[in-house]
Formats: sequence, C-alpha cells, structure tokens
Amino acid sequence: MPTAHRTAIRKLAVARAISLAGSEAAAIALTYTVYRRTGSSAWVAATWLLTFGALGFMSPVAGLIADRFDRQRVMVASDLAGAACFAALAVLESGPPWLLLLFAFLSAAVKSAFFPAQDAAIPNLVGDTERLTWANGTISVGRNAGIILGPILGGLLVVWGGARAVFIVNVVSFTSSALLVRSIRGSFHGDRSDAGEHRGVRAGFAFLASDRVLRSITISWTVLVLGLGAVLVAEVQLAASFGSSALWYGLIATGWGVGELIGSLVARRAVSSRTEGWALIGGAVAMAAGIGWISVTPWFGLVVAGMVVGGFGDAFAEISAQGMFQRRTPDPVRSRVMAASDALILVGLAASFLFAGPLVDALGARGVYAVAGSSCAISALVLVPILRGERSGRRAVELGQDPILALETAPLVDGVVAEDTA
Repeated sequence: MPTAHRTAIRKLAVARAISLAGSEAAAIALTYTVYRRTGSSAWVAATWLLTFGALGFMSPVAGLIADRFDRQRVMVASDLAGAACFAALAVLESGPPWLLLLFAFLSAAVKSAFFPAQDAAIPNLVGDTERLTWANGTISVGRNAGIILGPILGGLLVVWGGARAVFIVNVVSFTSSALLVRSIRGSFHGDRSDAGEHRGVRAGFAFLASDRVLRSITISWTVLVLGLGAVLVAEVQLAASFGSSALWYGLIATGWGVGELIGSLVARRAVSSRTEGWALIGGAVAMAAGIGWISVTPWFGLVVAGMVVGGFGDAFAEISAQGMFQRRTPDPVRSRVMAASDALILVGLAASFLFAGPLVDALGARGVYAVAGSSCAISALVLVPILRGERSGRRAVELGQDPILALETAPLVDGVVAEDTA
C-alpha cells in the first residue's frame, strides 16, 4: 500500500533533518580542526571549496543519475556511501589536513545525487501541484532543524570529544536517513513517455536556458553566492574576534538555521503560486539586511540576530524558487534542470572560495559581510523582471490563456518584461 503523501513528505523531512544535522556538525568539526591546525584562512577556503564548492561540478552528472535511475534507490545509495566516507574520516581524524579534505571531497561527491533526486520526486509524491508549497516548506523545516542542531552539536562535540566523535555521529545520521527514505512506498517518478526528448547531461542546461523565469532565478542566486561564499570563510575569524571558542562559531551558523526554520514555518502557509515572485525578492532583501547589519554591529548577540534575519529571508526565497522549478519542468528532465541550476550557482560559490581567503585577509570579517550584503541586494534587483512576468501570467489566467506561455512570450523593454497596457 502506498505511503500517504503527508506521511511520505514528513519522512523525507525527518530524514533531511537527521542527515543535515550530522553533516553540519561534521562541517563545523572539519572546518574548526583544519583552522586550528593550520591557522590559515586559505585552508578554510580550501575546505569549503572541496566540499560545498565542488558540488557545482558534480551536479550535472548527479542530476542525470537521478533522472535515469530510481530516485529512491539513488537517495538510499547516496546516504550509505556518505556514511562510508565519514567512517573513514573518523579513522583518519588525526591525519594531515589534506587527507581529511580528500575524504570530505569524496563524501560530497557521493552525496551530490541525493538532493536533485529528492527535490524532483516531491511533485510525484504529493500528486497535486497545489500541495507543493506545503511539501517544500515541510521539508525545509526538517532541513533547517538540522541546520540549527548541527552546528551546536558540532561545536559541543569538538569541545568535549574531538572531531572523531562528530564524524561517528555523522555516520549514524546518514544511515538513519537511508532507512527512513527506504521505508517510503510510492512513486518517486512521474510520466516518462517523453524522456526521449531530453537526452544526456546537456538537456538540463538546454531547458534552463530556454525558460526566462528559471534562468533569472539562477543568475540571481549566482550573484548572491559570490558574496555569501566568502562569509562562510569569514565566520571563523568573526567568532575569534569576540574571543570565542568553537561553540561560539557554531552559534553564528545556528542563528542562520533558526531564521530559516522560522521562515520555513511561515512560508509553507503564506507563500502560494501567486505570491512566489514577491516572496523570492523579499527573501533576497531580508538576506541583504541581515548580513549587512552584521558588518556594523559590535555586539555578538546582534551578530546572531542578523543571521536569524538572513536565514528567514533565505527560507522564503528557497521555497519560492523550488516551487517555480518543480512547476515549470517535466518529470523526465526535472532532476537535471534543478542540477543544472545548482551547478551554475555552486560554481559561483566555488569561485567565491577561491578569493575568499585573500578577501578576508584584506577586508577583515566585517568587510566581507558588507560585500556579501551588497551581493544579496543586487540579486534582488535581478529578480524584478519575474514580478512583471507574473503580472502578465495572472492577466493570462483571467483571459483563459496559458500563464506559462504568457510568461515566456511577454515582450521585453530593456531586458524587463513589459507591463500589460491593454
């Protein structure tokens, strides 16, 4: 008997919470360990480059795997392979930094197919596209619960038990996630009758390039992460400027997770297919405000508050963007389209890590936050044409026309969708 759609989504949310809690804890442990041993921002940048940044180069193939094979099996295999990599890291914890980064990179590689497979499967598991916002919001709640718990857990375990204990916890989290995903009975795929029209890795990029809305979202988020990547490197130095320990470093990351959790709870009820564009832009503006505030406040409590505001905006933006991608892409190529967008965004993130170390050394942690706040504001401006396009789409509905076609064919004036003058 198939698992009820609400139960299936809640299981995925719990799996994501458990998996991300372990992964975030491990990221804190790995980053702090590398920084403590090397004292170098460049090594910290390399850590992020070889883990999160490297995902950009893996995403296209990961999307192809998620479209080609059973998505449920892809997710389970990805979790178990990740568990194996962190088991190796636990054994090699006292080894040189380059060896730790090697296995962290392998973990990122084997985990890369999990998220495009999950995100593409959601419309099939819920059945009705009107449930997408609730489903995406629910999974986002799980994701952000993991983001909140993970850094605190990582900080505490590094202080009390060392990085090895954190890596062992992550092995358990990956295994638990795999068991939860495996317990779901239902179709993780939709109709594939037109799969022949979308062949190879390039199909995702081709579809993305042809869709004005999805293309605009991808460009906007690429601009945004060019600044945010350096913030990830600067967080360690920012925490150190307050004379703090690994726990304080974890609290900064946790503030973002708290904001995302609150934002997810609000967005899954407040955002609809009609308001996704506004929510997307509003989220980018909130990120700009929260991160920009951190660059000027002298108090640690207000640093965490700025992260909460930024995380709140991030949740609204991500849930809105994900719903747009799921509605606008056919199932046979959905994983590849999402992966293509992720690839371009993550390549931007990887690029930011390349200059993050020198940028932190030149501007200091607060200067980097100021740059990141500016990149978030610019990304919001890039999204403005989506609002104009949504207006055309709603007018098309009133006239009995296809809103997607109206959005794609709306005339441009200086790169912006023209307003309806009829």
